[in-house]
Amino acid sequence: MTNAVVETIAKGNLLWDFAVWAYAQPGVEQACLALQNRLGADVNMVLFCAWLASRGAGTAALAKSLDAALKLSREWQGTLIAPMRICRQNLKAVIETSALAGSDRAAASALRERIKQSEIDLEQLQILALHALAAGGADQSVARPPAEQKADAFNALTVYFVAAGVRLDSLGQTHVARILAAVFDR
Repeated sequence: MTNAVVETIAKGNLLWDFAVWAYAQPGVEQACLALQNRLGADVNMVLFCAWLASRGAGTAALAKSLDAALKLSREWQGTLIAPMRICRQNLKAVIETSALAGSDRAAASALRERIKQSEIDLEQLQILALHALAAGGADQSVARPPAEQKADAFNALTVYFVAAGVRLDSLGQTHVARILAAVFDR
């Protein structure tokens, strides 16, 4: 599946739109990847929690769909995304440490990029599946002040991190604060 196909499928999906917007905010990509790489957090779940809060749904909506969202997250991450990520990372190590040269090295690098794109495509499909879990895919927003949304997002993320077994250290808390500030302090 190409990125264009996923984007066509995602058109009109409010979680998708939010995730693309939030990830592009200053510091969010780096903070999300740090939470993923250091602590094993699922970036899509982090964005899902923030999206629920941005809609005024807060912790109650996350609690309503938490079991299904966690199950989906574990399945996608464990059986699809993580193995692909490991393959991509291992291929990078092979490229950097092997005797591959010239066209062989270029072919391996091109393959790594295709694997990376497939990993991204899987993450995008996971976002679509998470959206379907929230109120059956219905997009009903409740107007709440940004400070309340931010507090709801923090609470929702706390619930997610505990349920997923992600233990935030002080650096992880800094990453969460950076994400919340970028998304809600507008």
